[in-house]
Amino acid sequence: MMTRRDFFKLGGLSLLVVATPKGFDIVKASDLKRHSPRLWINLSEENYLTVLVNKSEMGQGVYTGIAQLVAEELDFPWERVRVMPAPAGKAYIDPYMGSQLTGGSTSIRHMFEIMRSAGAAMREMLIEATSRLWKVPKNRLKAELGYVIDTKTGKKVPYGKVSSLAMKLPVPLYPKLKDPEEFRYIGRSLPRIDLDEKVNGEARFGLDQFFEKQIYAVIERPPFGGRIVSYDPSETRKVKGITHVFRVGKGVAVCGDSPEAVLEGRKKLKIKYSKTSVGSTEGLKEHCLQLLHKRGLVARRDGDPREEYDKSEKRIELTYLLPYLYHACMEPMACTVKIDKEGCTIYAPTQSQTSVLRHARHITGLPESRIRVITTYLGGGFGRKSNSEFVAEALKIARKTGRPVKLFYTREDDIQSGWFRPMCSALLRGSVDESGVPSSLYFKIAVPAVFEWAIGKERRGVDSAAVSGVANTFYEIPNIHVEFVKSKVKIPVWFWRSVGHTHNAYIMETFLDQLAHLGGKDPVDLRLELLGMHIRAQGVIEKVAEASGWHRGPKEGQALGMAYHYSFGTHVAQVAEVSLIDGKVKVHRVVCAVDLGPFVVNPDLVVQQMESGIIMGLSAFLYEGVKFKDGFAVNNNFDTYPILRMEETPEIEVHIVRSEGEMGGIGEPGLPPIAPAMANALFRITGKPITELPYYGL
Repeated sequence: MMTRRDFFKLGGLSLLVVATPKGFDIVKASDLKRHSPRLWINLSEENYLTVLVNKSEMGQGVYTGIAQLVAEELDFPWERVRVMPAPAGKAYIDPYMGSQLTGGSTSIRHMFEIMRSAGAAMREMLIEATSRLWKVPKNRLKAELGYVIDTKTGKKVPYGKVSSLAMKLPVPLYPKLKDPEEFRYIGRSLPRIDLDEKVNGEARFGLDQFFEKQIYAVIERPPFGGRIVSYDPSETRKVKGITHVFRVGKGVAVCGDSPEAVLEGRKKLKIKYSKTSVGSTEGLKEHCLQLLHKRGLVARRDGDPREEYDKSEKRIELTYLLPYLYHACMEPMACTVKIDKEGCTIYAPTQSQTSVLRHARHITGLPESRIRVITTYLGGGFGRKSNSEFVAEALKIARKTGRPVKLFYTREDDIQSGWFRPMCSALLRGSVDESGVPSSLYFKIAVPAVFEWAIGKERRGVDSAAVSGVANTFYEIPNIHVEFVKSKVKIPVWFWRSVGHTHNAYIMETFLDQLAHLGGKDPVDLRLELLGMHIRAQGVIEKVAEASGWHRGPKEGQALGMAYHYSFGTHVAQVAEVSLIDGKVKVHRVVCAVDLGPFVVNPDLVVQQMESGIIMGLSAFLYEGVKFKDGFAVNNNFDTYPILRMEETPEIEVHIVRSEGEMGGIGEPGLPPIAPAMANALFRITGKPITELPYYGL
């Protein structure tokens, strides 16, 4: 079977290579149809299937899910399926995004039809090839579990023996897909395809690639909002093993023959920084709150919420403040780059191959045909690794030094490099009518524009991430006002798992519970009433209420809190079962109901992603928040940036609700509801709304 190295040697990005018993067929990727098996499938003569996946595996199970789609339609034995990361290039872009990117909980839903069609097309091509080879009618043949079988004689041939001939045939324009009742794999919890190599240590992550004559590099960075005025490298150069010290990007690169050398050399740098506009945490909080006094951009306005609020006898106003959050990937940023006469080779744990290619073209001046991007496993991504700044830094260092380079961030570097979930403040006003139903909602949020940071320039209009989940809320409240005020603090912000939904779900869902309390309504009943036109939303709320025993009430000494949120095409409702003893929170159980539409490719992956999102959101609610002093993050490792511990993880129960409608995503939607569910449970214990996070304070 062809190795990844052989694949790239024989064509890189401009050519697609397909293994055959006699050698290799070279096909221009630009000439292929989007669902062509030549792009996605390699069948070896030994009858192993290798699926090329254009999405990054960062623990979410995308390698398994996409391989299931191909194996299903190809009808191939699962135990003989392998996966390889697709090369970076135009042939492998997500056609719905226009980019080769893993994000937005889109991987399975965007590639669902394409990968199924690739498998189905390959199946038809194998039957056509066998028909020609055996000179029998196609309607006598069937493809099943890796063999083409003559149904009349019982004669069969492994797919791999006819794949070379099949690959030369025209690709069917509209291959027939299986009906759901024929599914062998879709809908089943097949074992994860990446499990064995992650358990036995064979899996390769960002730090695991080495080149001959490679050097190591770290970067010293200025405070946020500041710059390096001058630096003295004289003492650094005296450290044994140091090879280069020079400016790169925002900071100063220290290069050497070993990780120990560069870390020691960096300590001896003498650097002067400019003054920074970014001060302390308290100053940032005050600035964020003051922004609520400014006029912003209106994202939605229905009716007259101000008039309704003013005339209502039952009304409430709350101000929220949520912190910057660190992505806290278990694997900090790392990248290995080689630039030589052959071209440029990049090993990167990236979520955005298109962005990496763009940096490589710009920095090296090479065409795409001479740039090879090998996507390693990601030790967590959560949006952070869609930012390719670390790859650009490695490319600049390799070009400057003329040596292969492994750039690595320590945990402290990872936090100090920035790109956080933004801090935000929000002002909410709401009222209820005589029957206790919300009659008005005023929602004003002050937050940085994440999409401006992503594209690197200012944009007009409302930042969609700032108001996601609120401007498009399904709650039927007659008078709604949603307003966005842009924060321009010089702390880099980026997409954090579930992006704007992470803060907006918290604010919206906790405030809705306050309105329920104000109107004397049960929180579950109120949500069902406000979602009268949205059957799928009602379905997850009804399921989570039933499964959690909501209407039976909590156990003695405990409280139940619930929240619902729709994001990335998926409806999720959660109930948290909580107690509070001497100020210490104990989360006993979380019940989750999720509706991602009619197709669930691998139920175990759905459960795992719900569990993962719940744990991450619970950690953020209780503990997480970046603190600042003089432009630097104060908490620089897990001793000062605590995250949820294993012994604190509650029992988690996930229920998948099936429904008609479009397929939703699964990587992010499990996160937004857990924090408000927790806060709503604690409100039932303390009687006090939680308007600032983390719960244990910054």
